[in-house]
Amino acid sequence: MTTYPFADRSNEHRRLIAQGSLFDPLTDRLFAQAGLAPGMQVLDLGSGAGNVTRLAADRVGRDGRVMGIDADPAAVELATAATEQPNVEYRVGDVSTLDGLDGEVDAVVGRLVLMYLPDPADALRRAARRIRPGGLICLHEGDLEYLPAGGPPTPLWTQVHHWFVEALQKAGVATRLGPDLFTTFRAAGLPAPHLVVEQYAEGGPGAPAWAWANVYSSALPLMERFGLATRAQLDPETLADRLLAETLSVHGCVLGPPMTGAWCRLPLA
Repeated sequence: MTTYPFADRSNEHRRLIAQGSLFDPLTDRLFAQAGLAPGMQVLDLGSGAGNVTRLAADRVGRDGRVMGIDADPAAVELATAATEQPNVEYRVGDVSTLDGLDGEVDAVVGRLVLMYLPDPADALRRAARRIRPGGLICLHEGDLEYLPAGGPPTPLWTQVHHWFVEALQKAGVATRLGPDLFTTFRAAGLPAPHLVVEQYAEGGPGAPAWAWANVYSSALPLMERFGLATRAQLDPETLADRLLAETLSVHGCVLGPPMTGAWCRLPLA
């Protein structure tokens, strides 16, 4: 993997759990459309805090099983402690190669993971080799360059989001992997995938500016490393309140990144 930009693992675990309250409904609908079904054996790439692993486990039921793979031993430990489903297992592993994993699965899934890999198409190609004939591969990736403030452009949202995207790009992260998923599937030698695009959106006092503030604050070390912004400029302690206030001042809304879901079945022979 490229260096994962959110280095504080305990903080990142909390952030991903909170983020799941917004992304999980989208991913669960994607799994339903893709055909993740009871009894399946599933591999979750880049399992992180375990949100997607647990969603898949609910879909496959007690007769199915889900294994989450993550490169960070601390992430595996925290996800294991946060998961109660008996049909879930987490392992430390390299999602780019899946070296050391034995056996085949019925499905491979993942959310916001390919964007951090040096060669997403090669990772998909290798993952597909672990899937039984006729099995499913289903990925969910975002377009992080999309400005998350709906309504008239506002100065704070525009500036902070620019810092965030530039920091990720300098770190080697593919910030628009979602729109590139169709091409990535084809480059991996996979059948043309089905696609769906969805994003969360909410206005008013309940608009989730806090979610973006968490992401921006977690990326502050990268911003500082590349000389893009300082802690004083970002002021993470007040950022969520300031973003929300700016949204309310223009009667705008907060948008999540457009999330592209792509899935296909492998040939039976």
